[in-house]
Amino acid sequence: MKRIFTLNFNTLLFRVLFLQGVLLAGLFEHVLGEGSGDWGTASDRRSWLWIPANSSNNNGGYGTRGYMMMPSSTNNYNPDHRMYVYVKPGETVYWGFRNEVTYDFLGYNYYNYNSDIRVRWFYDDTDTGFFPDKRYGIEVDNHYYDAHSNEGIIGRPANAQAAANGPSDIVGPTGYEAYSFTNNTGEARAFWVEISRSNGNPIGDGLPISIWDVTVANSADEVQPGRLYSKYWSILNGLPRDPGVVNDRAFHDNFGFYVPVDDTFGGTGDTYFVKHAQFPNSNGGFVNFFANQDGPRNDTGNHVDNRKSIEGASSNYQYPLFLNDPDLEFWPTTVEPTASLDITYEERVPTGNGGHAWVDINISLPGIVDVLIDLNGNGTYDGGIDLIMSEKYDASGEYTIYWDGKDANENVVTSGSKIGVFAAVIFSPVHFPIYDMEQSMGITITNVRPGDPEDNTIYWDDSLIPRDGEHGFEDLDDGSKTSAVSLPVNVTGEAGDSHIWYGDGNNGFSERNTINTWAASYYAEVNEDDEYRYLTFQGNVYDDDNGGADGLIFGQPTTAEGLHVLIVDENEEVVATEPVAADGTYFIDRVPDGTYRAVLSSISVAPGDLSPGPILPEHWENTGAQLGTNPDENLYEPTGILGELSLNNSSVRDANFGLRIMAVLPVVWQDFNVTYQENQRAVALEWTVSKEWENSHYEVERSQDGVNDFQTIAKVAAAGWTDEITTYQFLDEKVPLPGGKYYYRIKQVNLDNSSSYGDLRQVTVPKVTIRNDTWRAYPNPGGPDDIKLELLDQLAYNGGQVSFRAINGIHTMNVNTVNSPEELSQKLSEVLHSFGTGLVIVEVTWENKAQYIKVLLR
Repeated sequence: MKRIFTLNFNTLLFRVLFLQGVLLAGLFEHVLGEGSGDWGTASDRRSWLWIPANSSNNNGGYGTRGYMMMPSSTNNYNPDHRMYVYVKPGETVYWGFRNEVTYDFLGYNYYNYNSDIRVRWFYDDTDTGFFPDKRYGIEVDNHYYDAHSNEGIIGRPANAQAAANGPSDIVGPTGYEAYSFTNNTGEARAFWVEISRSNGNPIGDGLPISIWDVTVANSADEVQPGRLYSKYWSILNGLPRDPGVVNDRAFHDNFGFYVPVDDTFGGTGDTYFVKHAQFPNSNGGFVNFFANQDGPRNDTGNHVDNRKSIEGASSNYQYPLFLNDPDLEFWPTTVEPTASLDITYEERVPTGNGGHAWVDINISLPGIVDVLIDLNGNGTYDGGIDLIMSEKYDASGEYTIYWDGKDANENVVTSGSKIGVFAAVIFSPVHFPIYDMEQSMGITITNVRPGDPEDNTIYWDDSLIPRDGEHGFEDLDDGSKTSAVSLPVNVTGEAGDSHIWYGDGNNGFSERNTINTWAASYYAEVNEDDEYRYLTFQGNVYDDDNGGADGLIFGQPTTAEGLHVLIVDENEEVVATEPVAADGTYFIDRVPDGTYRAVLSSISVAPGDLSPGPILPEHWENTGAQLGTNPDENLYEPTGILGELSLNNSSVRDANFGLRIMAVLPVVWQDFNVTYQENQRAVALEWTVSKEWENSHYEVERSQDGVNDFQTIAKVAAAGWTDEITTYQFLDEKVPLPGGKYYYRIKQVNLDNSSSYGDLRQVTVPKVTIRNDTWRAYPNPGGPDDIKLELLDQLAYNGGQVSFRAINGIHTMNVNTVNSPEELSQKLSEVLHSFGTGLVIVEVTWENKAQYIKVLLR
């Protein structure tokens, strides 16, 4: 199967360069202030804060939009919705807000407020944590001023660029004149802001803040970004006019939030993953952003249901959302987690009942594992066909997810079926539920730290949300357009801009719904996309001196080392291979249906290669093979081959081999080398033995067609008895002209005609082109001293060595090699003196070419 394993890793150099780039951007390109400038300053976009209306049932009121920046005297006030800034002792907070007076869009007047506002900052003297929730705090700053008129005054930036540049106390005249306060409490702590009418009461219709800044700086006027955050952001921009079209009141290109996610499921960790979620060019009207570990809900008892998008509002906030990467001093980076995933298929017992599978998981942190069984090969989830299995693990460790081998309709999936298995482990998942965003032009979630900055794979499950034409769907004004663009369910993941839906007003897929998108704080995945192969081939290799003589292959696990079992098909190609384990067993999984032989060999080759045939380690020999454990049944000759065996939706078990050590070792093999001699067009063989006992001779065997057609081509006399190292040589001068791959082995034959084999060697020989017009003999007929060889075709011979030999029915002379045509004729005369009168064939070879010339000697 094609197998893909992915795990995010941290590259230190890349990380350093990236951080340097961010710092340089902050100094020379980006803003110094922390506020609206982080999202963008373009005038044809809207990314405004919305202070909710003083209403529990108004669409823009606190009943659905929360209490961000509302006064703590508001009915049912929830301090968890506050906007905080975290400040160390001696640091100063500079701030300024500009609000819009009125805003009418498509005939709807969102608000109308042209009075001054009161801005107050508070802290909780009993809590130095990040989220003090005491309802009424100690006031540290209080200003009542005109935040809406033209031009800039103290606390009111003149324009978006001035707010983006930051306080003029720090950046000079390009910034704005800010109000400020200093943390003189002696401890680092969170401060929160409340905006109200002059008397401290809530603003009845709500208020949009279009341009704003909250900057923290130390005593050296060094800006400290990553200090501003809220758990429940209330935002306002314009509605979409045309489905899928960006208008001049969509979010800025950089609109989004940074989220620190602690490395536990309980929210108690003190080191963090950081993500950056962006929603550029989208339209929301009134819209709320928050983040958590579960999804829109946390009360279903099932993490799969918790993460599904829901109809209606959700306020399942948990993590703070920042405008910048949270300050490392207070939100430090966690270590990178590790994970391994492995998919195992097996046949059910008893055989013939299909298969099943396990995903084995090892994780170093809590995580969620999602497994998609894709049974129609399209890489996505299809209800009624495919399966999704998901498990949540609250601690590190080893776990297993089981699949019973059936589809969504409880049908058994048969061997060889197309199947895709996508398994992903999600560490510390971060969910971004969005309430009532009318149009999404694509959501991007980027990894910030730890690891490389890169776009993450994102996921969603919108199966509970009515889609176009379904009951409960809020129709678009333009009925020809589609609102729900992305797939209903995506658990295999998509990277980049994704999870898209359209609207053209207060309508469409997301109208008054909470749409959830999630990503892993870190993830690992393993994907397999191929045939469903659960059949196995397994057995044992025994030390069995008797072999099949007693009707059963059985014994102790073999002590032979370096053995492999090869599964070989009808074309002699290896389809699978597995080493024999130390206990003598072998187990080959994922074998496709087919007819095979099992070959025991000390040589392992890759699937797709030709089988090298049965080869054993030195001093070992086969004693037989058997399929099964019943005496006198399915026994095979001691050739190291077991089969033919057919796998037809059933596995092979107890395919056993027997071996033994040779009682007397006739020879002790040392080296065996085979080399091609180009100048002679011959193959030189040399083998060395360190001991011989009752050794008669050696036979040189050659196979031209794989390893199944060995022919004896020579015999070499042996020393017989010796304890000395002996080297033998043979030159194969009769290599067939077609060339190609040739296999050689040495057969050792004892005086009693028993035999053994050495190792197998392979050599590649170039193909020879037969010529008949390059050389000629003259005079012909002639005597040995008269006959010469003349070069007829100068283009066919470019100089260099020429080899020849002479052959008749009685003699075959050794190959001779010369360096020129003149030397060729001279040497030929010497050779021909060894022949009597009659026909002689002269074989001339050069540059992988050959010509055969008939010579008649007188």
